[in-house]
Amino acid sequence: MKRDFIIILLLLFIKFGTTQNLVPNPSFENYSTCPNLTNELLYAIPWYSPTSGTPDYYNSCSTYMWCDVPLNYGGYQDARTGNAYASFIAYTVGSLLPPVREYVQAKLKETLIPGKSYCVNFYINLTDSSQYAIREVGAYFSDTAVYSTNWFNLTYNPQVYYNSSVFLSDKINWVKISGSFTATDNYNYITIGNFKDDSNTDSLFVGGGTWWTESMFYIDDISVYPCDAPVFIAEAGSNQTICIGKNDSVQIGTAPQNEYIYWWLPATGLSNDSIANPKASPAVTTTYYLHQKDFKFDETVDSVTVFVKANCDTASDDIYIPNIFSPNGDLNNDILYVRSHNIKTMDFNIYNRWGEKVFESKDINKGWDGTYKNSKCNEGVFVYYLNATLKDNKPIVKKGNVTLIR
Repeated sequence: MKRDFIIILLLLFIKFGTTQNLVPNPSFENYSTCPNLTNELLYAIPWYSPTSGTPDYYNSCSTYMWCDVPLNYGGYQDARTGNAYASFIAYTVGSLLPPVREYVQAKLKETLIPGKSYCVNFYINLTDSSQYAIREVGAYFSDTAVYSTNWFNLTYNPQVYYNSSVFLSDKINWVKISGSFTATDNYNYITIGNFKDDSNTDSLFVGGGTWWTESMFYIDDISVYPCDAPVFIAEAGSNQTICIGKNDSVQIGTAPQNEYIYWWLPATGLSNDSIANPKASPAVTTTYYLHQKDFKFDETVDSVTVFVKANCDTASDDIYIPNIFSPNGDLNNDILYVRSHNIKTMDFNIYNRWGEKVFESKDINKGWDGTYKNSKCNEGVFVYYLNATLKDNKPIVKKGNVTLIR
């Protein structure tokens, strides 16, 4: 059995390798020089402009206001991941401006295999400076680098493009552009932008722009990967216990995955809050939340509780129920769980102030999300009752209050 498992791992390694995302520097974090002027995409190696257009590069390391993050030439926007992103002009309007198109291009880490299906994702955000929104943005794949000496549209048909009647007008949130295609050639390059001329570009005046009559997009978190690549969700590990006064620490989390990003909340008591498996030594019982972005920049969250005992030589029921939680959809403390690794069976009930039961669970992995009959409960204080049997068959009853806030 062990030999078969090793063979399976080797086959997975051969099939997928250590690289999942085939896009180099996918969130523009790596740079040769911190940007100090606009038109410096080439600093985000290996990205560059394939035309005479001048796409911009922004990074929080910059001391020049036009290139900073989050405030820069295009407006105000936090990076979706890390501290950097780029931008490109996708459309211009008016007699004072030529029909400018800008593109971002890079060579992929590996050549795409003909006949294989690939998934593509990237995130864009209409800049505050833009007065127009469009819906013609796509990603074009080619075997050789595309090139043009002017700044007009490249006349190629992107394999992946935004296909919706809704204009890309969001100036606050990052919008995901996604699609898939089957490679028909040995593609080596990706180029992103608007490949249509003015007559085939639909535009919508959205106003608010302070600069040019244009449509310019920030871009971040670009991924190209085999659609059958394995994906792992966040795994914070099992609840554990340490002892006060004994300099105890425990390792939480799981083995790191290549090209994954990790961060923990809260960071208090952790040896490193940006790795997959830090050591935890909190001063009080603490629930840690592992936030994980995979190679395609999708985020998942998991939690683990480290119990802190005052006296490890004294038997304890080792049960922790928070007295406050906030089911507001921010993925932090959204679910109320009974925390313990010493419960054999349980019956956990929650009642509102009128004595009406709003939740019941007999599964320690099933918590309350703050709803009752598919409706969100109002903020307030609720009463819980826990009847449990510990692993040593000792019965225990707990009663208390929990405050719901949003």
